[in-house]
Amino acid sequence: MQKYKSSFFVLYTFTLLLITLFVTGRCQKLIISELQIRDILAKELNYDDFRNVRISKRNLDRIVKISDKYIGSNPGIRKYPYMNYIGYLTFSMMMADFDLVAGRVPDAETFFRGIGRVANTITFRELYSYYKAIFSDIKYFPIPNMGKDADTVSYEDSWFAPRTYGGNRKHEGTDIMAGNNIRGYFPIVSITDGVVEKMGWLEKGGNRIGIRAKNGAYFYYAHLHTYAPDLKEGDYVVAGQLLGFMGDSGYGKEGTIGKFDVHLHLGIYVPSGNTEMSVNPYWVLKILENNKTDMVH
Repeated sequence: MQKYKSSFFVLYTFTLLLITLFVTGRCQKLIISELQIRDILAKELNYDDFRNVRISKRNLDRIVKISDKYIGSNPGIRKYPYMNYIGYLTFSMMMADFDLVAGRVPDAETFFRGIGRVANTITFRELYSYYKAIFSDIKYFPIPNMGKDADTVSYEDSWFAPRTYGGNRKHEGTDIMAGNNIRGYFPIVSITDGVVEKMGWLEKGGNRIGIRAKNGAYFYYAHLHTYAPDLKEGDYVVAGQLLGFMGDSGYGKEGTIGKFDVHLHLGIYVPSGNTEMSVNPYWVLKILENNKTDMVH
């Protein structure tokens, strides 16, 4: 009998300990997430950090997957504003101090606990409009699949690197370099559906095309060698459609070539008040790197 009581006491104590640990862990998690949410609410928008758009494909895929699981399958949740993957992305970037390359995506529970309060802030709503413009329409890497025996391209994160032509300035884009340095070799295709808003010569950009995507972002393709036949301002283009060919035009009067190596300068701009704000295309390109069209329309 004594042995039975002793065993029961051990089992009871062990069970109580497990319950205590579970409750303590749960409370600790709630406290931590609450502190994180309050931290978001207290912060002002750091535009420099936001404009870097640091998010890995892995974390973006995770955000989309969790959103589909908990939001996409629940009509009762979907009817509320910002309850979509862009809302989850915005919340996650704010919580990670705008770095989801090194940082982690908060779990769905933290998002659901905090979104009601965070979404009421001006900062969240402004950021939401930016992320919606940047990520809603992107489909293809701007260089199509050229085949296994073709030359290749390369690019690196040159955001805000110094430039001197036309005065000291900072590089507001990403340069995709032609591995063979041959103008006219690499086709350039549209990353998004959209409208050709600008087309023609710029002193710095050379032959350029600007595409306005559905959700407001402006995609700027510069230093082209030639344009796609019959393409003109006002035309509607689809993602993957030929815009022109990579070149080295620019840095001078119309027709100037050869002032630098052959490359595509890609810029992305989002509407901001009465103007537009450039954002770093590098991580967007990394996300699209394996999304290449095999056919130029």
